[in-house]
Amino acid sequence: MQVLSVHFKTTAQLLSKVFLVSVLFIASAHAALAAELVISPSTGSYSKGQSFTATVQVNPQSKSVNAVEAKLSFDNTKLSVVSISKTGSVFSLWTTEPTFSNAAGTIDFGGGSPTPFTAKSSLLSITFRTLDAGDGKVSVSAASVLAADGLGTDVYTGGVGATYTVTAAETLPPPPVEDPETPEDPKPETPTDSSDAAITFGDPPRAPEAGSTMFLDPELWYSSKVGVFTWDVPFDVDSMRLNFSTSSEYQPETEYDPPIEDLTTNAEMLIDGVQYLTMQFKNQVGWGGILHRKLKIDTIPPKQFSIAVRAANAATKFPLLTFEAVDETSGVEKYEMTIADGEVIEITPDEAKLGYLLTNLEDGTYSIRVTAFDFAGNKTESTVPVLITAGWTKPVEFVEQTSFWDLFKGKNLVIILLLLALMAELSYIVYQRRQFELKEQKLRKETREIQDQMEKIFSALRDEIYDQINMITKRERLSKKEKEAVEGLNQALEVSETLIEKEISDVSKILK
Repeated sequence: MQVLSVHFKTTAQLLSKVFLVSVLFIASAHAALAAELVISPSTGSYSKGQSFTATVQVNPQSKSVNAVEAKLSFDNTKLSVVSISKTGSVFSLWTTEPTFSNAAGTIDFGGGSPTPFTAKSSLLSITFRTLDAGDGKVSVSAASVLAADGLGTDVYTGGVGATYTVTAAETLPPPPVEDPETPEDPKPETPTDSSDAAITFGDPPRAPEAGSTMFLDPELWYSSKVGVFTWDVPFDVDSMRLNFSTSSEYQPETEYDPPIEDLTTNAEMLIDGVQYLTMQFKNQVGWGGILHRKLKIDTIPPKQFSIAVRAANAATKFPLLTFEAVDETSGVEKYEMTIADGEVIEITPDEAKLGYLLTNLEDGTYSIRVTAFDFAGNKTESTVPVLITAGWTKPVEFVEQTSFWDLFKGKNLVIILLLLALMAELSYIVYQRRQFELKEQKLRKETREIQDQMEKIFSALRDEIYDQINMITKRERLSKKEKEAVEGLNQALEVSETLIEKEISDVSKILK
């Protein structure tokens, strides 16, 4: 019995140890299969005002998962979100569309895949823009990763954040560095069968051409960050990339699928200084040329400046004013100076360095106001009182008195005589024209009277001749000469009537 008891105790201890080891093994296996969210790249150095893209990835660590929900937090004093892209995401279903708030410094999203996956996969891409020098941190504040076990078990254990260094110098960002301990994203297999391969023809698209009614000229400075850029998207373009950068050789990263046709800028997207709108189109052949459209912004006025008054070396001289404003972005374009309430005097920066000498001012104290303008139109104003003791007095202006008879002297007399001669000539022409019209009217009257008298005389003569012809023709027998005489009279009468009527008609036409 004692042996049996010892054997039983030994067996019980052995089972307890096996059970404990099994529990620890299961717990360690569960921990090994836990999932995490990763922000890649986890580090990077970028210049102030530069844009870069980070990718949010899920690492199931061999666990089969199919859904993720997460909230990210970022330092909104150092970083701002420009856009979020779902291109290349493992998710095809979205329970919560990706949204962001630069005011709160948060990013929210949620999605899933009908097909479970076990490899490290990309969820979405975030394009950040640096705001100020320092370290901008991005972290996973809350998340859940659901296993594809039919129960929706949350296997999320934690997230790997990122820290990006923002420098004041404008340096190009280094290429993203992936965590060497994490495997690369699985890439879909490329079909090798020639029957499945796509055959494309043509050329990649040309570089886009963007314009703006607000930022019209790329070489001018503008004092506003709000505007709209527009461009035409060719019919064969199916995707595009767009970013703002401080480098004219920057490669755009933020992808838009489908492509957009306009972009509204704001204070979070643009910085003070020279920057470039970089764009690139993609068609069935591939990515095309890149647009680097210059944009010059200056919203900060020149720094406050003082006006130095250099006294004259003699009591009868005027003081000299010198001033110089500084504008670190676009530079000082000009100065405008007013003395008391006088007219505006425009001064160039070179003239201001040499100094402006006050002149022709009576003794007294004057308020001098100088306004400095930069090339974007921003201005800064400074004033200084100046005491004038040069003893200058305004010259007395003599007003010359004139009389009526002064008009008849010198050149005025010649002009008056020419005007009189011209008026006399015009009067003579008018008189001659009037006389001609009177004579013409009289001639027309006489012509009408002649026409009437001729018609009366010819009518009487014709009647008398016809009477004589009738008396002759009533005789029973006429000699041959008498018949010829009668016919001659008739013809002469007809010809005479025709000629007289023609001459009277010609005269009437002339007088019309």
